[in-house]
Amino acid sequence: MIPAYIHIDKISLKIANPITQGSASEKISDAWVYIDEKLVGCFELPITFPVLFEGTHQIKVKAGIKINGIAASRAPYSFYSEYSQQIDLKPKETLNLTPVVTYTSFARFTFMENFDGVGTLLAPGPAGTADTMKQTLDKKLVFEGSGSGLTKLSSKKVNFQAVSNTSYILPTGGAPVYLEFNYKCNHTFTVGIYAHTKTSSSLIPMVGINPTDTWNKMYVFLTPGLSGAGNVTDFSMYFAMFNDEGAEDVQLLLDNIKLVY
Repeated sequence: MIPAYIHIDKISLKIANPITQGSASEKISDAWVYIDEKLVGCFELPITFPVLFEGTHQIKVKAGIKINGIAASRAPYSFYSEYSQQIDLKPKETLNLTPVVTYTSFARFTFMENFDGVGTLLAPGPAGTADTMKQTLDKKLVFEGSGSGLTKLSSKKVNFQAVSNTSYILPTGGAPVYLEFNYKCNHTFTVGIYAHTKTSSSLIPMVGINPTDTWNKMYVFLTPGLSGAGNVTDFSMYFAMFNDEGAEDVQLLLDNIKLVY
């Protein structure tokens, strides 16, 4: 059988309401493709791939991400909708698809910080000695909008920790929970959660994130930490950085933080 071809350059994210869903920033790396409900494959974008189908068929495309930024941990993102279309495939011909996805109707957004307003939703953490994260309006540093979050470490202030100023009741039974954010940094930093009981709090690191000299997007999968935390009342999110070499120019920039479950 002579194959037809499908080309997907990228998958775009459309935001229904920026006030309730935040930024349209995404890092969709893969297309999970189904034809007539059968998985054809997971393809890193952009991609042109052959299919042994001819005539009219139903195609579905799911937007895939790298969980925690790890290339070996690829999966469709739980909170992006499927793209679906009826297609007509012809041997030797290439069909160009331009999938657009949205957040699903069941996605819930709680902690959201884009650093465009007055103040931030991040407070100094108990383990930090450096200044807390502050808003910067420097256009050379801002990812998008009017501001981004900035913290700087030095040889005298080597520990940074910022915690969400509100704690949240989150699902713990294996339901998907993600912390999305854009970041740029010149030193490794950590993202995790505080699990609170009525009498104590436990720090649970989730992922260490490597330096990048360009803005990047991360989807941190919080579910293992939440579901393994035991009998807790609520959770807080935290960002932390340790200037272990005592350098004078350590910097972390964040933007578009959103907790989605």
